[in-house]
Amino acid sequence: MSIYLDNMAGTPIDPRVAKVHLSVSLQTMGNPQSRENANGEEAGRHLEATARNARKPFDGRFKEAIFTPGAAPALWLAVEAAIDTQRSRPFRVAVSRAEHPALISALVRAREAGRLDIVDIDVDEHGAPDLVSLERALEGGIDLVCTMAVNNEIGTISDLASIADLTSRSGVPLLVDGSQAFGRIPHHTLALADVLVLSGAKMYGPRRSGVLLGSLGPGAHSLAHDVFGTPDVASAASLVHAMRLRTEEGAADEARIACMRDRLQDALVARVSGLRVNGGEHRIAGCLHVSTPHVSGEAVVGRVWGRISVSTGAACQYGVPGPSHVVSAMRLDEWARDGAVRIGIGRFNTDQEIDAAIDILGEALSGSINTRKRA
Repeated sequence: MSIYLDNMAGTPIDPRVAKVHLSVSLQTMGNPQSRENANGEEAGRHLEATARNARKPFDGRFKEAIFTPGAAPALWLAVEAAIDTQRSRPFRVAVSRAEHPALISALVRAREAGRLDIVDIDVDEHGAPDLVSLERALEGGIDLVCTMAVNNEIGTISDLASIADLTSRSGVPLLVDGSQAFGRIPHHTLALADVLVLSGAKMYGPRRSGVLLGSLGPGAHSLAHDVFGTPDVASAASLVHAMRLRTEEGAADEARIACMRDRLQDALVARVSGLRVNGGEHRIAGCLHVSTPHVSGEAVVGRVWGRISVSTGAACQYGVPGPSHVVSAMRLDEWARDGAVRIGIGRFNTDQEIDAAIDILGEALSGSINTRKRA
Protein backbone atom coordinates (compact mmCIF):
# COMPACT_ATOMS: atom_id res chain seq x y z
CA MET A 1 0.00 0.00 0.00
CA SER A 2 1.18 3.51 -0.83
CA ILE A 3 2.55 5.63 2.03
CA TYR A 4 0.05 8.43 2.56
CA LEU A 5 1.83 11.81 2.72
CA ASP A 6 -0.96 13.97 1.33
CA ASN A 7 -2.53 14.92 4.66
CA MET A 8 -2.93 18.56 3.59
CA ALA A 9 -5.38 17.39 0.93
CA GLY A 10 -7.34 15.31 3.40
CA THR A 11 -6.69 13.35 6.58
CA PRO A 12 -7.73 9.71 7.12
CA ILE A 13 -10.72 9.42 9.41
CA ASP A 14 -9.86 8.49 12.98
CA PRO A 15 -11.46 5.09 13.81
CA ARG A 16 -12.93 6.63 16.96
CA VAL A 17 -14.65 9.27 14.84
CA ALA A 18 -15.91 6.65 12.39
CA LYS A 19 -17.36 4.74 15.35
CA VAL A 20 -19.31 7.82 16.46
CA HIS A 21 -20.58 8.37 12.91
CA LEU A 22 -21.84 4.80 12.66
CA SER A 23 -23.41 4.86 16.13
CA VAL A 24 -25.31 8.11 15.55
CA SER A 25 -26.37 6.97 12.07
CA LEU A 26 -27.91 3.80 13.52
CA GLN A 27 -29.49 5.38 16.60
CA THR A 28 -30.80 8.70 15.23
CA MET A 29 -33.65 7.88 12.89
CA GLY A 30 -35.58 11.14 12.87
CA ASN A 31 -35.29 14.24 10.70
CA PRO A 32 -33.95 17.07 12.92
CA GLN A 33 -36.25 19.52 11.16
CA SER A 34 -39.36 17.40 11.67
CA ARG A 35 -40.08 18.21 15.31
CA GLU A 36 -43.72 17.08 15.34
CA ASN A 37 -42.80 13.54 16.43
CA ALA A 38 -40.53 12.09 19.09
CA ASN A 39 -37.84 10.85 16.72
CA GLY A 40 -37.59 14.20 14.97
CA GLU A 41 -37.50 16.01 18.31
CA GLU A 42 -34.69 13.74 19.52
CA ALA A 43 -32.68 14.34 16.34
CA GLY A 44 -33.26 18.08 16.58
CA ARG A 45 -32.08 18.22 20.18
CA HIS A 46 -29.04 16.13 19.29
CA LEU A 47 -28.14 18.59 16.53
CA GLU A 48 -28.63 21.59 18.85
CA ALA A 49 -26.35 20.03 21.47
CA THR A 50 -23.79 19.26 18.79
CA ALA A 51 -23.85 22.89 17.64
CA ARG A 52 -23.23 24.06 21.21
CA ASN A 53 -20.29 21.68 21.47
CA ALA A 54 -18.85 22.99 18.19
CA ARG A 55 -18.77 26.48 19.71
CA LYS A 56 -17.37 25.35 23.07
CA PRO A 57 -13.61 25.44 22.24
CA PHE A 58 -13.88 29.17 21.52
CA ASP A 59 -15.20 30.29 24.93
CA GLY A 60 -18.38 31.95 23.73
CA ARG A 61 -16.83 33.90 20.85
CA PHE A 62 -19.23 32.44 18.27
CA LYS A 63 -22.98 32.61 18.85
CA GLU A 64 -24.14 30.22 16.13
CA ALA A 65 -23.00 27.14 14.24
CA ILE A 66 -24.27 25.89 10.89
CA PHE A 67 -23.16 22.44 9.73
CA THR A 68 -22.42 22.10 6.02
CA PRO A 69 -21.32 19.35 3.61
CA GLY A 70 -17.69 20.54 3.79
CA ALA A 71 -15.56 23.67 4.09
CA ALA A 72 -16.16 24.84 0.52
CA PRO A 73 -19.97 25.07 1.02
CA ALA A 74 -19.37 26.83 4.35
CA LEU A 75 -17.16 29.44 2.69
CA TRP A 76 -19.77 29.97 -0.02
CA LEU A 77 -22.49 30.36 2.61
CA ALA A 78 -20.40 32.85 4.59
CA VAL A 79 -19.87 35.00 1.50
CA GLU A 80 -23.53 34.86 0.47
CA ALA A 81 -24.72 35.76 3.98
CA ALA A 82 -22.30 38.69 4.08
CA ILE A 83 -23.39 40.01 0.69
CA ASP A 84 -27.00 40.06 1.87
CA THR A 85 -26.08 42.64 4.51
CA GLN A 86 -25.16 45.22 1.84
CA ARG A 87 -27.63 45.90 -0.93
CA SER A 88 -27.13 49.58 -1.69
CA ARG A 89 -23.90 49.05 -3.68
CA PRO A 90 -21.59 46.24 -4.79
CA PHE A 91 -20.06 44.46 -1.81
CA ARG A 92 -16.27 44.91 -1.57
CA VAL A 93 -14.25 41.88 -0.46
CA ALA A 94 -10.52 41.90 0.27
CA VAL A 95 -8.94 38.50 -0.26
CA SER A 96 -5.34 37.33 -0.44
CA ARG A 97 -3.97 36.13 -3.75
CA ALA A 98 -3.11 32.78 -2.12
CA GLU A 99 -6.58 31.87 -0.81
CA HIS A 100 -8.13 28.45 -1.32
CA PRO A 101 -9.64 27.94 -4.80
CA ALA A 102 -13.04 27.18 -3.24
CA LEU A 103 -13.30 30.68 -1.82
CA ILE A 104 -11.85 32.35 -4.89
CA SER A 105 -14.37 30.53 -7.11
CA ALA A 106 -17.29 31.64 -4.92
CA LEU A 107 -16.10 35.24 -5.04
CA VAL A 108 -15.48 35.22 -8.79
CA ARG A 109 -18.96 33.84 -9.51
CA ALA A 110 -20.52 36.56 -7.37
CA ARG A 111 -18.41 39.21 -9.11
CA GLU A 112 -19.45 37.95 -12.54
CA ALA A 113 -23.06 38.32 -11.39
CA GLY A 114 -22.35 41.95 -10.47
CA ARG A 115 -22.86 41.33 -6.76
CA LEU A 116 -19.41 42.18 -5.41
CA ASP A 117 -16.01 43.64 -6.18
CA ILE A 118 -12.78 41.80 -5.32
CA VAL A 119 -9.77 43.63 -3.93
CA ASP A 120 -6.66 41.45 -4.10
CA ILE A 121 -4.25 41.39 -1.15
CA ASP A 122 -0.62 40.61 -1.90
CA VAL A 123 1.20 37.83 -0.04
CA ASP A 124 4.79 37.70 1.16
CA GLU A 125 7.44 35.25 -0.01
CA HIS A 126 6.02 32.62 2.35
CA GLY A 127 2.41 32.88 1.18
CA ALA A 128 1.04 34.85 4.15
CA PRO A 129 -1.13 37.97 3.62
CA ASP A 130 0.95 41.14 3.36
CA LEU A 131 -0.17 43.50 6.13
CA VAL A 132 0.79 46.67 4.25
CA SER A 133 -1.28 45.57 1.26
CA LEU A 134 -4.22 44.76 3.55
CA GLU A 135 -4.01 48.10 5.34
CA ARG A 136 -3.98 49.93 2.02
CA ALA A 137 -7.08 48.02 0.90
CA LEU A 138 -8.93 48.81 4.13
CA GLU A 139 -8.22 52.51 3.67
CA GLY A 140 -10.00 52.29 0.30
CA GLY A 141 -13.21 50.90 1.82
CA ILE A 142 -13.83 47.18 2.37
CA ASP A 143 -16.94 45.28 3.57
CA LEU A 144 -15.33 41.89 4.31
CA VAL A 145 -11.79 40.53 4.67
CA CYS A 146 -11.13 36.84 3.90
CA THR A 147 -8.01 34.92 4.83
CA MET A 148 -6.81 31.44 5.65
CA ALA A 149 -5.39 30.83 9.10
CA VAL A 150 -2.94 28.37 7.53
CA ASN A 151 -2.13 28.25 3.84
CA ASN A 152 -3.31 24.95 2.41
CA GLU A 153 -0.33 24.48 0.10
CA ILE A 154 2.66 25.95 1.93
CA GLY A 155 1.51 25.47 5.52
CA THR A 156 2.40 29.06 6.43
CA ILE A 157 0.61 30.37 9.53
CA SER A 158 -0.97 33.78 8.94
CA ASP A 159 -0.50 36.58 11.47
CA LEU A 160 -4.15 36.54 12.51
CA ALA A 161 -3.53 38.79 15.50
CA SER A 162 -2.27 41.63 13.29
CA ILE A 163 -4.89 40.99 10.63
CA ALA A 164 -7.69 41.03 13.22
CA ASP A 165 -6.29 44.22 14.73
CA LEU A 166 -6.43 45.96 11.35
CA THR A 167 -9.95 44.76 10.53
CA SER A 168 -11.25 45.55 14.01
CA ARG A 169 -9.91 49.10 13.92
CA SER A 170 -11.54 49.53 10.51
CA GLY A 171 -14.85 48.01 11.63
CA VAL A 172 -14.66 45.32 8.94
CA PRO A 173 -15.72 41.68 9.58
CA LEU A 174 -13.03 39.03 9.26
CA LEU A 175 -13.84 35.65 7.67
CA VAL A 176 -11.19 33.05 8.46
CA ASP A 177 -10.82 29.70 6.73
CA GLY A 178 -9.51 27.58 9.59
CA SER A 179 -9.65 24.28 7.71
CA GLN A 180 -5.94 23.53 8.08
CA ALA A 181 -5.59 25.18 11.48
CA PHE A 182 -7.84 23.52 14.07
CA GLY A 183 -5.73 21.48 16.50
CA ARG A 184 -2.57 22.93 14.96
CA ILE A 185 -2.66 26.53 16.21
CA PRO A 186 -4.26 27.81 19.45
CA HIS A 187 -8.06 28.00 19.58
CA HIS A 188 -7.89 31.56 20.95
CA THR A 189 -6.08 32.62 17.78
CA LEU A 190 -8.88 31.25 15.60
CA ALA A 191 -11.37 33.01 17.88
CA LEU A 192 -10.03 36.34 16.57
CA ALA A 193 -12.23 35.73 13.52
CA ASP A 194 -15.73 37.16 13.27
CA VAL A 195 -16.75 34.20 11.13
CA LEU A 196 -14.83 30.92 11.11
CA VAL A 197 -14.95 27.90 8.80
CA LEU A 198 -13.71 24.45 9.85
CA SER A 199 -13.43 21.19 7.90
CA GLY A 200 -13.78 17.63 9.17
CA ALA A 201 -11.69 16.42 6.24
CA LYS A 202 -8.62 18.19 7.63
CA MET A 203 -8.89 17.04 11.27
CA TYR A 204 -9.32 13.25 10.92
CA GLY A 205 -13.09 13.63 10.72
CA PRO A 206 -15.65 12.71 8.06
CA ARG A 207 -14.74 13.95 4.60
CA ARG A 208 -18.00 15.69 3.70
CA SER A 209 -18.41 17.74 6.86
CA GLY A 210 -17.84 21.38 7.74
CA VAL A 211 -19.09 24.00 10.13
CA LEU A 212 -19.61 27.75 9.88
CA LEU A 213 -19.26 29.62 13.18
CA GLY A 214 -20.24 33.22 13.96
CA SER A 215 -23.16 35.57 14.41
CA LEU A 216 -24.84 34.49 11.21
CA GLY A 217 -28.47 35.61 11.33
CA PRO A 218 -31.65 33.91 10.08
CA GLY A 219 -30.80 34.50 6.43
CA ALA A 220 -27.79 32.22 6.62
CA HIS A 221 -29.81 29.42 8.22
CA SER A 222 -32.56 29.71 5.60
CA LEU A 223 -30.06 29.71 2.75
CA ALA A 224 -28.25 26.69 4.20
CA HIS A 225 -31.54 24.78 4.38
CA ASP A 226 -32.57 25.77 0.84
CA VAL A 227 -29.24 24.77 -0.71
CA PHE A 228 -27.86 21.97 1.48
CA GLY A 229 -31.11 20.41 2.69
CA THR A 230 -31.55 18.58 5.97
CA PRO A 231 -28.44 18.61 8.19
CA ASP A 232 -26.74 15.23 8.64
CA VAL A 233 -26.75 14.66 12.40
CA ALA A 234 -24.20 11.83 12.20
CA SER A 235 -21.70 13.91 10.20
CA ALA A 236 -22.13 16.86 12.57
CA ALA A 237 -21.69 14.69 15.66
CA SER A 238 -18.60 12.97 14.31
CA LEU A 239 -17.09 16.30 13.20
CA VAL A 240 -17.49 17.66 16.72
CA HIS A 241 -16.00 14.46 18.15
CA ALA A 242 -13.00 15.00 15.87
CA MET A 243 -12.76 18.56 17.24
CA ARG A 244 -12.72 17.21 20.79
CA LEU A 245 -9.97 14.72 19.98
CA ARG A 246 -7.87 17.41 18.31
CA THR A 247 -8.36 19.67 21.32
CA GLU A 248 -7.20 16.94 23.68
CA GLU A 249 -4.46 15.36 21.56
CA GLY A 250 -3.42 17.99 19.03
CA ALA A 251 -0.43 19.40 20.90
CA ALA A 252 1.17 15.99 21.43
CA ASP A 253 0.39 14.94 17.86
CA GLU A 254 1.90 18.10 16.38
CA ALA A 255 5.10 17.70 18.43
CA ARG A 256 5.60 14.17 17.09
CA ILE A 257 4.68 15.22 13.56
CA ALA A 258 7.17 18.11 13.72
CA CYS A 259 9.95 15.66 14.57
CA MET A 260 9.07 13.51 11.54
CA ARG A 261 8.79 16.58 9.29
CA ASP A 262 12.16 17.95 10.40
CA ARG A 263 13.88 14.59 9.93
CA LEU A 264 12.44 14.24 6.43
CA GLN A 265 13.29 17.84 5.58
CA ASP A 266 16.88 17.61 6.78
CA ALA A 267 17.45 14.36 4.91
CA LEU A 268 16.01 15.65 1.63
CA VAL A 269 17.99 18.90 1.82
CA ALA A 270 21.16 16.87 2.34
CA ARG A 271 20.40 14.50 -0.55
CA VAL A 272 18.94 16.84 -3.20
CA SER A 273 21.26 19.59 -4.39
CA GLY A 274 19.60 22.99 -4.63
CA LEU A 275 16.38 21.87 -2.91
CA ARG A 276 14.39 24.84 -1.64
CA VAL A 277 12.13 24.58 1.43
CA ASN A 278 9.21 26.99 1.08
CA GLY A 279 7.26 28.69 3.84
CA GLY A 280 9.92 29.87 6.30
CA GLU A 281 9.81 29.03 9.99
CA HIS A 282 6.17 29.85 10.73
CA ARG A 283 4.59 26.70 9.32
CA ILE A 284 2.38 24.04 10.80
CA ALA A 285 4.23 20.88 11.71
CA GLY A 286 2.75 18.59 9.09
CA CYS A 287 3.48 20.55 5.92
CA LEU A 288 6.72 20.27 3.98
CA HIS A 289 6.57 22.21 0.71
CA VAL A 290 9.70 21.99 -1.40
CA SER A 291 10.94 23.02 -4.84
CA THR A 292 13.49 21.02 -6.77
CA PRO A 293 15.54 22.45 -9.67
CA HIS A 294 16.00 19.01 -11.22
CA VAL A 295 12.52 17.85 -12.24
CA SER A 296 8.95 19.16 -12.40
CA GLY A 297 6.65 18.61 -9.45
CA GLU A 298 4.28 16.70 -11.70
CA ALA A 299 7.09 14.32 -12.64
CA VAL A 300 7.96 13.78 -8.97
CA VAL A 301 4.36 12.82 -8.21
CA GLY A 302 4.48 10.39 -11.14
CA ARG A 303 7.80 8.87 -10.14
CA VAL A 304 6.55 7.94 -6.67
CA TRP A 305 3.10 6.84 -7.87
CA GLY A 306 1.92 3.76 -6.00
CA ARG A 307 4.66 4.08 -3.41
CA ILE A 308 4.03 7.49 -1.83
CA SER A 309 1.07 9.85 -2.17
CA VAL A 310 2.16 13.50 -2.45
CA SER A 311 0.85 16.38 -4.58
CA THR A 312 1.80 19.56 -6.39
CA GLY A 313 -0.94 21.74 -4.87
CA ALA A 314 -4.57 21.91 -3.79
CA ALA A 315 -6.62 18.82 -4.63
CA CYS A 316 -9.39 20.86 -6.24
CA GLN A 317 -6.84 22.33 -8.67
CA TYR A 318 -5.91 18.91 -10.06
CA GLY A 319 -5.83 19.03 -13.84
CA VAL A 320 -5.40 22.82 -14.02
CA PRO A 321 -2.32 23.43 -16.21
CA GLY A 322 0.66 25.39 -14.95
CA PRO A 323 1.93 26.20 -11.45
CA SER A 324 -0.54 26.79 -8.64
CA HIS A 325 -1.80 30.31 -8.02
CA VAL A 326 -0.21 30.16 -4.56
CA VAL A 327 3.41 29.75 -5.69
CA SER A 328 2.75 32.29 -8.44
CA ALA A 329 1.47 34.81 -5.87
CA MET A 330 4.63 34.18 -3.82
CA ARG A 331 6.65 35.29 -6.87
CA LEU A 332 8.95 32.27 -6.74
CA ASP A 333 11.46 31.75 -9.54
CA GLU A 334 10.13 29.81 -12.51
CA TRP A 335 12.07 26.66 -11.59
CA ALA A 336 10.72 26.81 -8.02
CA ARG A 337 7.14 27.14 -9.26
CA ASP A 338 7.56 24.31 -11.75
CA GLY A 339 9.36 22.01 -9.32
CA ALA A 340 7.01 22.47 -6.35
CA VAL A 341 5.88 19.43 -4.33
CA ARG A 342 3.66 19.38 -1.24
CA ILE A 343 4.29 16.70 1.40
CA GLY A 344 1.72 16.38 4.18
CA ILE A 345 2.54 14.38 7.32
CA GLY A 346 -0.22 13.33 9.71
CA ARG A 347 -0.84 11.65 13.05
CA PHE A 348 -1.11 8.18 11.52
CA ASN A 349 2.28 8.30 9.80
CA THR A 350 5.13 6.32 11.34
CA ASP A 351 8.89 6.71 11.67
CA GLN A 352 9.29 3.68 9.39
CA GLU A 353 7.27 5.43 6.68
CA ILE A 354 9.45 8.53 6.98
CA ASP A 355 12.55 6.33 6.60
CA ALA A 356 11.12 4.90 3.38
CA ALA A 357 10.05 8.35 2.17
CA ILE A 358 13.58 9.71 2.57
CA ASP A 359 14.88 7.15 0.08
CA ILE A 360 11.98 7.28 -2.39
CA LEU A 361 11.51 11.05 -2.44
CA GLY A 362 15.25 11.70 -2.33
CA GLU A 363 15.64 9.79 -5.57
CA ALA A 364 12.52 11.26 -7.22
CA LEU A 365 13.46 14.86 -6.44
CA SER A 366 16.97 14.40 -7.87
CA GLY A 367 15.93 13.65 -11.47
CA SER A 368 17.43 14.99 -14.66
CA ILE A 369 17.05 18.76 -15.20
CA ASN A 370 15.38 18.00 -18.54
CA THR A 371 12.71 15.69 -17.13
CA ARG A 372 9.38 17.50 -17.50
CA LYS A 373 6.83 14.70 -17.67
CA ARG A 374 5.64 11.80 -15.57
CA ALA A 375 8.49 9.32 -15.22
